[in-house]
Parts: sequence; C-alpha cells; structure tokens
Amino acid sequence: MLLDRVRTYMLGLSMVNPGDGVVVAVSGGPDSTALLHLLWRLSGPMHLTLHVFHMDHGLRGAASAGDAEYVRRLAESLELPCTVVTLPAGALKQQAGSLQAKARSIRYAELRAAARRAGASRIALGHNRNDQAETVLMRFLRGAGPKGLAGIPPVRAEGEATYVRPLLGISRGEIDEYCRLHELSPRLDESNREPDYTRNRLRLQLIPQLQADYNPALTANLSDMADVLRAEDDLLEQLARQAFDRGRTSGEGVSIPGSVLLGEPLALARRIVRMAAREVAGPEYDLGLDSVTRVLELAARIEGSHTLDLPRGLRVVVEYGLCRFLPDSEPTVCPDSWALAVPGTTVIPELGIRVSIGDGDEPDGPWQAALDADRLRGPLAIRRRKPGDRLWPTGMEGTKKLQDILVDAKVPRRLRDQVALLVAGAEVVWAIGYRLDRRFRSGPDTQRSLLVRVEPVGPKS
Repeated sequence: MLLDRVRTYMLGLSMVNPGDGVVVAVSGGPDSTALLHLLWRLSGPMHLTLHVFHMDHGLRGAASAGDAEYVRRLAESLELPCTVVTLPAGALKQQAGSLQAKARSIRYAELRAAARRAGASRIALGHNRNDQAETVLMRFLRGAGPKGLAGIPPVRAEGEATYVRPLLGISRGEIDEYCRLHELSPRLDESNREPDYTRNRLRLQLIPQLQADYNPALTANLSDMADVLRAEDDLLEQLARQAFDRGRTSGEGVSIPGSVLLGEPLALARRIVRMAAREVAGPEYDLGLDSVTRVLELAARIEGSHTLDLPRGLRVVVEYGLCRFLPDSEPTVCPDSWALAVPGTTVIPELGIRVSIGDGDEPDGPWQAALDADRLRGPLAIRRRKPGDRLWPTGMEGTKKLQDILVDAKVPRRLRDQVALLVAGAEVVWAIGYRLDRRFRSGPDTQRSLLVRVEPVGPKS
C-alpha cells in the first residue's frame, strides 16, 4: 500500500518528528497533490501540523490563476491553512537570467518565509523517482562527479528549515494511480510537454528511447544508483572532514600543509580543497575539477611562494609547502617608516611590535640585538623594505640582498613587506628576527652599546 511505503520511507530517513510543523509545497500537479493528500492522511498518526503553500509565478495567465484556485479549494477541503503568493504577470521575465532559475529562487525564498510564519521546521516537496532519474541523467551528461550523480537528496537542511521529499522513492505512474483511486483531479501544466527545456527533452524523448532500446528499468536503476552514490558520498565527506580538521593549521585564512593534501588519497584531497574553499568563500562556493587540480599541483611545490587566483575572489597561496586559502583583498597600506625613541620604547601597531632601546650588550634570542652606538650613522627608525636593500650579514662574507636573505629564511612573499627593518639613516642595521648587519653589532671594542628589544603587541584598533 502506497501510504505505508511513504510512511516507512519517511521514518527510515527521519524526515519528520512527532509534533513537527510541515509546509507542503503544492503546485496543483499530480505529484504535489498526491503528496498533500498522503501527508494529510499521515498527519494524525505521525502527529504533524500541515500548512499548504502555493506560488503563482504569473507566467501562464489564466492557467496560473486556475492552479492557485485549485490549491485553495483542495486545502479548504482538507481543512488546512493555505498561503498563496502571487507575482505580477510578467515580473519574472523582466529580470535577467534563466526563467526557471529565477522562479525556483523566488519560490524557495517564499517557502522559507512561509515556514517561519507558520513555525514549521519542515518543507515538503513533491519530487518523485522519475524526477530523480532525470536529474541523475542530466548531471551525467554535464559531466558531474559522485556528489552530482547522488541526485536529489531526500532530506536537506538549510538554516532553520529542512527540506524533505517523501515521494522520492515513488514512481510517477504510481502517483497517477493514487490520484485516480482517491478521485483527485490534479491540474496539468502543458508547458511540461514542450521540449524547450533540457529536462523536458530528457523526460519526453531521451529516457523513453533508452528504456525502449536498452533498459526498461532505467528509471529505477538510475534512482537506485543515486541512493548508492549518496551513501558513499556521505562517507567520503566524513572522512575528508576528519582529515581536514586533523591537518589544518592556525593562521590567516584556511591553512593546510601541502604534505597533508598530497598524503591523502586523491578522492579525499579533492574534497579537502573544496572544503577549504567553501570555508573562505561561503557554503555555496563550488570549485570545479580544473581549479581543484591546479590547487593540488601547486600544493606539491615546497620552495618559494606561489599564488593562484580562483573564481569569485578566492586566492590560494602556497608558501614553502603551506597552502593558504584567502579572500582576495588589497594589502593594508602602512607608513614607510617610524622614528624610534632612544632611549625609550616605541609601539608600532601597524607592524604589531614594540621596540625598546636602552643600555646593554647581552642580547637574548633573535628578537634582541646589541649595537655599537658610535657606528650608527643617522637616527634610528623602523621601516619596511625597499628595492635594493642590502646587509653585511653576521656569519657571512660580503653583502647580500635583503630579498635573498628573506627567501633563504623562507619568508612567504606576501609577508616580506611586513618584515620590520631597523635602520640608521639610510642604512639597514637589522632585518628584525632574521639577520643583523655585522658592521653595527656590539663587540669587544665597543665604547657605548645599545640593546634593542622587539616584542609583539596587539594589532592597531
């Protein structure tokens, strides 16, 4: 019995809980009419509160108005509250974009609004097994992967609402028979018989031909395949999430060592890349296979810094084997230099440091330096790097470009302009935290020594 099958399907997938409010989307066609009737019969045993919703898109003139009136009468006959949203005639056609996509977007937004007003946590949609088969075949022809071939999910949470599809395991023929047995007279949308849209051509032409020439059970098989792939996709997603959470590191944006990505099976590595991209760019961000492949190729580079710009303002920067997913934004503009108090303490919020200068000649660690005050030719200041900067690094002979020193220290390219330089007049004295110019360091012959200490501070508010 169809009623029992639908009830078992709903319970098996935890589509609803006792006491749930359910908004039922009813177009007036056979699928949604049967859906409403079935849920109405189940609402008592399953303790559900139903609210009927209909959207008149204003696209088919008198036929659209007739659909709305039919839904109103059907809801009234079942003693259910009903919301009908009507768009002005031609309003959708005046907006740019695909007519079907615009209609769907507005319909779902109005469904969520109706659910909020009704205090309902579930929105029931009338997709059936044939719709599932059409979706899978259409996505296959477009080259979808496992997630796409998993088809229409029977349960999908989105914010405060959860979409449920109780008829997804029921064929269109069974629905038509149910409507006949219960003397329901659903409306028929003639536009569904026009081969103007891809889905209609699949339904009217390709699937019947494939069933006739190759496999009479095509619809059931495609639907079953979607069920199998959905379960496997869920498992892979869980494994990828675990690997993602284990492997990510702290820092700006979303950071993952390239070795973590390359150490996972390719199926999981691709999913991890998409997870990182969605975390930065938003849950609806869908990174294509070509972009994912380019990210993984970049992640294999362990030397230097490399940047990949992706669609919709996402940037991937690989810095010495660390993959960072970042929003594409302009760098903060800082002043060129900051004068230092000698002796005294100077806070530079733009660089996140505090510089203290006083007497002393015993530095402790890479963030302290002892200088010979008599060799400093000019006032002390902090600045960012400039083209042509050079040092006479301690422990090395001759001079070396600051650029090469930072590369050797594996400072990411995008962070090199944030390296603080201690300068005396025009000369670089210390690339703070990296290299000290040996000409200015305190030594046995130093008469007056200055100890420079650099400490981190919070960012500028």
